[in-house]
This record gives sequence, structure tokens and C-alpha cells, in this order.
Amino acid sequence: MSVIRNISFFLVAMVFAKGVGFLQSFVLAKALGPTNFGLWVTVLLIAAYSPIICLGTVETMLKEVPYYLGRNDLQRVHEVESGVLGSIVLAALILVAIGLTSLLVLPSNFLGIGPLLLFLVFITIAISTFTAYFYWRFAAYENFKAVAALDVSRSILAFLFIGGMAWIWGLRGAVVGYLLHEAGVCLPAIWLNVRAHGPASVSFRADSILHAIRVGFPITLVWWVLTLQASVDRVVLGSLSGALAVGYYGLGISLTSVLGLVPSVVGRVLYPKVNRRCGEEADADSMKSIVLAPTLALGAMLANLQLMVLISMPFIYNHLLPKYQPGLRAAEILLLGSFFVCLLRNGVNYLIATHKERRFLKYLCVTLVFNIVADVSLVKAGWGLQGVAIGTSLAGLLLSTLVWRRVLIDLGCAQSEVWFKLLGLYLPVAILSGAVLCIGLVYGHFLREYNAVSIALGMALLIGLNGLLFLSPIYRAELPEWRRLLLRVVRPIWKPLPVAEVLP
Repeated sequence: MSVIRNISFFLVAMVFAKGVGFLQSFVLAKALGPTNFGLWVTVLLIAAYSPIICLGTVETMLKEVPYYLGRNDLQRVHEVESGVLGSIVLAALILVAIGLTSLLVLPSNFLGIGPLLLFLVFITIAISTFTAYFYWRFAAYENFKAVAALDVSRSILAFLFIGGMAWIWGLRGAVVGYLLHEAGVCLPAIWLNVRAHGPASVSFRADSILHAIRVGFPITLVWWVLTLQASVDRVVLGSLSGALAVGYYGLGISLTSVLGLVPSVVGRVLYPKVNRRCGEEADADSMKSIVLAPTLALGAMLANLQLMVLISMPFIYNHLLPKYQPGLRAAEILLLGSFFVCLLRNGVNYLIATHKERRFLKYLCVTLVFNIVADVSLVKAGWGLQGVAIGTSLAGLLLSTLVWRRVLIDLGCAQSEVWFKLLGLYLPVAILSGAVLCIGLVYGHFLREYNAVSIALGMALLIGLNGLLFLSPIYRAELPEWRRLLLRVVRPIWKPLPVAEVLP
């Protein structure tokens, strides 16, 4: 029950945070225009890749603290936390040094933003390493009320500082606002965390830091390659078609990120739980209840969320942001294809908790090569934005199949049962994609124009989708479990978050 309550509470907070984040994306797209918005997406890519400098030590804390709490070994918990914090201090200093070096050696038009703005970005990333430490320390202790509070605070501050300053001063204002918003999140995170879980001491002992790197680096390498896999489409598009195309495509990425809300919440809540179960040496049936069952529920929830976003896309592209209209079809393809990546998180949690990072890394490398080849080939063939969206979607399907096939085998499923379960995981998006294609062939304006007919067809499809899932033999076998999870997860459990609620 505590897992369901954590997911429910965290989900409501994340819905609010994502709603504010979506509004911020709209403001940025409107204020910056397609070209500068493409440059902003490039800035975010730098921020996404730079934390690799920490060498995965935060991942060590997130993996080992719940594990040793499960074994009631508080001394090891303290040693892990202090060694990780020491590595964070060193990483932040390196990031500041890189930023200072960029001021001296880079040309004035580097990446279209210049060395000064790039220096501010690196300062922001250095601050974010401390934010990440205390944020994930909350998660390691399964204090998801505090995690939710920080996520909500981050989204509000991002809207006020990034969105507000971009509206007034353009791209420069967005970068400065990025710095101010990160500092505004970091300081409360430190204060709340120290009050809740005690002070975090810093250790610069070589053996502690090397242990943190040795455990965490394979994990962060996995997440880093996954980030590269998720962003290589923009890299290919930018190198072949320029910043304007990335701007068109970037709005679709922002809209698609809404779909990742539910799996992100479930994955964050269950990851420390999976590690704790490993520390307690739980059996396979116990692991299935926190790995497989929630993922089956997610599939149905994601398809419903996909359809609602799809229905709203023509209004956004044709009326709110008409300058981005050339990216509409690519965004719709990307949204449908992102279903497979959204299913990954819980399977990856299990592989990492059971020390199979190298196997997952192999899957990522294969998928990354496939993604690059598919994207480049389709762009060269003249498919443009839509080709990149198709290549990225197929890569997501390949990666999800590789991961879940391995997880299902490890959980004791027979070979025939593995493919049956995979079919169940993909059934919602298969029904949705087939129905969208058929309706589009009959009524060409569907999902191209925002009108009463398209809305009515979308609502009918929503009812038909859920009806087919309830009647499907695959889902009927799992109906009691996934329906129970669905009803409890979406039930609103929201109340104000005074400090007394955040701190145990």
C-alpha cells in the first residue's frame, strides 16, 4: 500500500510540475522562435551530457543506500553517502574550470550562443550536481514527499525565471534564468535534506571515491548512452538540417515529454524498492509484483494519455504556435513511438539492481547504431523530420524488446510466455496506431485539423481502445492486478506540503 500511495502522491505532484513545464515550453517556443528555440534545445543537450563528469557516483548512492538499509547496515550507508558527496565536490570544481576555460579559448559565435552564455551553463550544471545529490538522497530514503516538493518547486521556478526572462530578454535571459532557477532549487534541497536525514559529511578518501566510481560508473554509462540514444535524433537533425529543423522537432519533444510523466514517477518510486528487495533477497514472485505488474498497467495508461495529447496537437500547432506547423506530423509519429521508451524504466531498474548493467549497455549500443543509421538514411531519402521520428520510434521498439525479453526470462517466464507478455505490453499502442492509421485513411483531416469531427472521432477511439483492452484475452488475464493499480494510482491524493509533512 505504501508503494501505491507514494506513486499516487508523486504522480499528482508530477502532473502539476509537468503542466507548468508544458506551459514553460510554450512560452519559450513563443518567445524565442524556431531558430533560437533550436539553440535552447542545444543548451539543454549540453546540460544533459555534462553530468557524466560525476562518473556515476550518485547512482552508487541510489543503489547502495537502500540496499544497506535493507540489511540495517547504517555504517555502510554513512560511508557511501560521504564518499559520493566528496566526488560531487570534485566534479563541481572540474565543471567550473571547464566553464572558465571556455571563456578563454572558444570563438564568440560558438554553437550560436557564445562562450559567456556557455560559461553560465557550466556554472548552472555545477550547482545542479549538488541538487542531484540531495534530491536522490531523498529518493534513496524513499522520502517521496520531499522529492515531489522539489519537483514542483523546480517547475515553478523554471517557469518564473527561464520562461519569464526569456520572454523579456530572449535566449540570453533564458540562460541566466536557468542559472537562477537551479540555485533556487539547490539551497532548499540542501536545507530540507539535512533536517530530514541528518548532515551529509564529505569524504575525500581515495578508496571511498573509487568505490563509488567503480559501482556507479557502469550504471551512469548506461543512463548516459540512453540519454544519447534519446537525443541522437536532434544531433542528426541539427547536423543535416540546421537549427530551424531542430526547433520544429524540439516542440514535438516537449509535447512528447508529457507521455513520460507516469513511467518516470513509477520508475523513481520503485527503483529504491527493487534495490531494497535485492538486499532482502526476495524471491522471483515478489520481484514480479514490483517489476512486471505495474508495467502492464502503464501500457494501458500510456495509450490513453497518448490519444489525449494527439487530439490536442492540431490545436497547438495550427492555432497557438503556427510557426511550428511543419513539425506536426513528425511530433505525432514521435509521440506514438515514444510508448516503447516509456516502458523501459522498470525493466532497466531490474537489470541494474541485479547487476546486469553491461548487458543493458550492449543493448543500448546496438540500438544507438541502429538509430543513427535509420535517422541518417531516412533524412537522406527525403523524409526529413518525419524520417527522424520514424527511425527514433523503431529504435525504441528494438530497445524495449531486447530489455523486456531479458527481464521476463530472468523472472522465470517460459519462452512462449515471454512473447505473450511482450504482446501484452505492446497491445495498447498497436491498437491505437492501427486505429489512427485507419481513421486517417477514411477522414484525411483527422489529427491534422482541430475540429468537431476530429474531436468526436478521438473520443470514440478512446472508448473503443479501452473496450478492446478489457476484452483482450491478454489483458483479461492481468485484469484484476492492473485495474487495481490503475484506480489507485490515478486517485488524487494531494494536500499541502508544509515542512512538517516533508520531514519525518
